[in-house]
Amino acid sequence: MNVAILYNLIRKELIKGGKPLDVLAELDSRETIAAEKKAFEDAGHKVILIEADKNAFLNLKKMSKKIDVVFNVAEGVHGMSRRSQIPGMLEMLNIPCAGSDALTQDLCLDKSMAKRIMIQHGISTPRFQVVESASEKISKNLSYPIILKLVHEGSQMGLDKESVVENEHALRKKLKHLISVYKEPVLIEEFIEGREFTIPLVGNPPETLPIIEVVFEKDTRTDLWNPDDPVIPLLKKWGKRVKVTPSSTSICPAKISKEMAEKLNNAVKGAYNALNCKDFCRIDMIYRNGVPYILELNPTPGIDPTYWFPRSAYAAGMTYSQLLDKIITCAAKRQGRKQ
Repeated sequence: MNVAILYNLIRKELIKGGKPLDVLAELDSRETIAAEKKAFEDAGHKVILIEADKNAFLNLKKMSKKIDVVFNVAEGVHGMSRRSQIPGMLEMLNIPCAGSDALTQDLCLDKSMAKRIMIQHGISTPRFQVVESASEKISKNLSYPIILKLVHEGSQMGLDKESVVENEHALRKKLKHLISVYKEPVLIEEFIEGREFTIPLVGNPPETLPIIEVVFEKDTRTDLWNPDDPVIPLLKKWGKRVKVTPSSTSICPAKISKEMAEKLNNAVKGAYNALNCKDFCRIDMIYRNGVPYILELNPTPGIDPTYWFPRSAYAAGMTYSQLLDKIITCAAKRQGRKQ
């Protein structure tokens, strides 16, 4: 097949004006895109590279007859609906796309909307509130400790060691910082102490890959963003001070009982279906007292060869090339396209 990879590269202009470095968290390095290209070529496909910038629509329209399927890893750069921009263009141009559609991308990027849908489907998720100002009244239904997250971001953007708070004073201080720096609403969520897991899914209906347990370093209660190895030289070249502080390690496959694994897998399949995800997704959860609490869905998960999703596939006996080929094969089959 002719596979077009749609992506957003890390660029210097995105961190101008004193913006925090983690605004780059969901974007790709050239090394990642090169690895994806090689993986598809190793599987026998021809690859077209299209950056998801302001020229993306015209480039897609121009190349539409040559594209059999799009492998979309574009996060978008601007706006609350940034992840839905490329899927929306592809739907308009009638170009098949591997991955979830524009509506699902939108709903999953807005953590509060995803949680509301899960609650409607009887899926456990921590209690929460969305706050738009640092002085907004906090619901009495929420209990400390509380974790503060940006509503419309992923990849640990906005998180640090002060993101889990034990009292209102610390909450107000962190809330003021997030709204001032990132200029978007904040999700205030009850912090559930338990074991954290992340599970990749592939297919329609979904199949789960080996479960990954996330184990945090001492004095760390949530995963934090660190720049990838290829990105560090870029940041130093741009005059940015880089401090890498690993916050977690991972175990794959997770060392858990078959009964517990079945419970976790059923929970993520339920969330996948509730949000109408397609082809591939990675879902994060906390497990406490026999209950899996879904934290968030990642329908455009990090897919660099060193990331969690591919590492889970390796544990299942797949190569990186086989994983990417399986994802686009699922998409082509779902959309009735010949392979």
